[in-house]
Amino acid sequence: MNRTESLKSCYRYKVVALFLSVVASVYSVFVNAHDDASSLGPIVTAPKATTSISSPAEIDWLPNDLYVSNVDGLFDEEAPADASSPVGSGSLEPFIVPFSPFYQRVRLTPPSEVIRKDKVKSREQLPRISIIIDDLGYNRRGMESSLNLPVEVALAILPHTPFGKKTALKSIEQNRVTLLHAPMENQRELKLGPGGLYASMGEEEFKSVLRDDLASLPGIKGVNNHMGSLLTTDSQAMNWVMQVIGDRSLFFVDSVTSADSVAYTMALRHSINTTKRDVFLDNIRSEKKIEQQFLKLIQLAHQNGHAIAIGHPYPETMAYLSKRLADLSKLSVRLVPIDELMGQ
Repeated sequence: MNRTESLKSCYRYKVVALFLSVVASVYSVFVNAHDDASSLGPIVTAPKATTSISSPAEIDWLPNDLYVSNVDGLFDEEAPADASSPVGSGSLEPFIVPFSPFYQRVRLTPPSEVIRKDKVKSREQLPRISIIIDDLGYNRRGMESSLNLPVEVALAILPHTPFGKKTALKSIEQNRVTLLHAPMENQRELKLGPGGLYASMGEEEFKSVLRDDLASLPGIKGVNNHMGSLLTTDSQAMNWVMQVIGDRSLFFVDSVTSADSVAYTMALRHSINTTKRDVFLDNIRSEKKIEQQFLKLIQLAHQNGHAIAIGHPYPETMAYLSKRLADLSKLSVRLVPIDELMGQ
């Protein structure tokens, strides 16, 4: 055998040795991964993994890439990487094939749908939002647009109004939560309309007006305040409100029109199911501002587990909510009726 044939034979042995080394390494990773499956989590099928081979210049006939296919890998997204643990045993580092000048590493990457599966919460675990539409009862347009919103959206109707009773009846047909939007005295001396409650009233008159307000609307399940920046700061008046509400086993939502409101606290003292508003959606009637307030609602829901917004039957608000509430999946929240958040 001459020198040339000897060198060729040597190279052939090296190539065979390289191939056997790669097969043994990948098989070892495969076996170890499956041996540890019980402690590492679910087995997933990884896509093709590729390793680069840096071959010596004189062996130019070796393939540029070595493809390892049909390899089952393990991936535990929640487990933190541990420098002391071996690769494939809880670490998030790629699987490393033992060092060789001819190849570098085999990387097993789990499919993206496996990663997303662990992150996606079940519907019941999602933060909850609830929305109330106030000031209904005075016109047909507000009634129709609000009734076209998802049934989880509650309607707060003013008493003794032209479309109040009809709105309440249609709401009952939809199995939608309906509230009395009780007109309460404000600091700006704005007119309340029929059924208004004032701090100057005596107890008998005050309670009689509130009872008439409730009787004017069928199917009422709760009460929230219309305006009321003055009356909700009056402990005696709020005590009377809660006595009437408690007699009917209704819930109360504090619209929080004053930072000094005692309505929520008084409801708790009377053991009434209660909660309070977090966000007004449309104090400024522009799509941009409504969007900002809605995103604030979402942020608060993710921070606290739930959040409540109040809006009004403005065309801008109705158009925005009709579009936005059609799909909340990307925001990872769940729209629920307001009575589901009582006591939260």
